[in-house]
Amino acid sequence: MSTTRLNIIEKLIVALPKKDVELGYKFLKERDFESLQSLVDSASIKVRKSRNTDNPKEEYKDINLETLDTLKAEIDSYCMLLGIGEPDDDFVDNIDYING
Repeated sequence: MSTTRLNIIEKLIVALPKKDVELGYKFLKERDFESLQSLVDSASIKVRKSRNTDNPKEEYKDINLETLDTLKAEIDSYCMLLGIGEPDDDFVDNIDYING
């Protein structure tokens, strides 16, 4: 396994919504990359969806989408290298739908 890539993922987990950070670290520690991938996909969609409403959730206002997208890309790439999980095929469709 690539320790450098895991270190990058570990540092980027703080980009998740605060309530998901601890769970993200838990999945990384347990090497449960499929669950981590799902968590990040879900968080990214929720943050975007919330921000595209008239009343965005307070918990998502300070999330840096660029950093969250970098985390998603790193996890997707790492999972592909391991031959596990698959990037959410509907993720791009969902983002396009959310962004109008």
